[in-house]
Amino acid sequence: MSTLHLADSETTVDATACERVAPRPDQSDVITVSFAGSTARWLDEWHASAGVPPRATVVMSDGATWDAGDPRERLDSAAPDDTDLQVELVDSPGNLTDLGVTLTELLESHDEYNPHTTLCLRSLTVLLQYSDSDSVYRFLHTLAGQLDRVGATGHFHLHGDAHDDDVVASLEPVFDQVVRDA
Repeated sequence: MSTLHLADSETTVDATACERVAPRPDQSDVITVSFAGSTARWLDEWHASAGVPPRATVVMSDGATWDAGDPRERLDSAAPDDTDLQVELVDSPGNLTDLGVTLTELLESHDEYNPHTTLCLRSLTVLLQYSDSDSVYRFLHTLAGQLDRVGATGHFHLHGDAHDDDVVASLEPVFDQVVRDA
């Protein structure tokens, strides 16, 4: 099951939106792709609203290590003690091949560990800043197939007002459902 969450540019991408689509948020492993915003805050929100995830994996850009130091250290201090936390780095949000391979491997490893996995890609808007909409569509189509194959839930955020209506409309068919903020 995959959900596209359309919000305006002012809406913060928080964990509660991802947690609402998770079939068993209190028992769900969490994979979050975080190219913008505070991942530590996002993990805190998940913990506060859904409980401690047994396993959490954060995928972020290798560039984040240059900007603010080692993300593993920052996230280790933010994660609950009972969470097996893992950080995976990818070259950049524009390297969809690297991101896709990383997510495929993570989905397969999480599926072996826990059948309840939720993937939250916190900003398709960032991907669209680095790649054209056709490339992002192909990436999402492949990723949606992987989610179905392993029985994981996917939640994808897009700041709809940051893109042409045609771009948003071209991405919507990839998803099982589309949620729009009022």
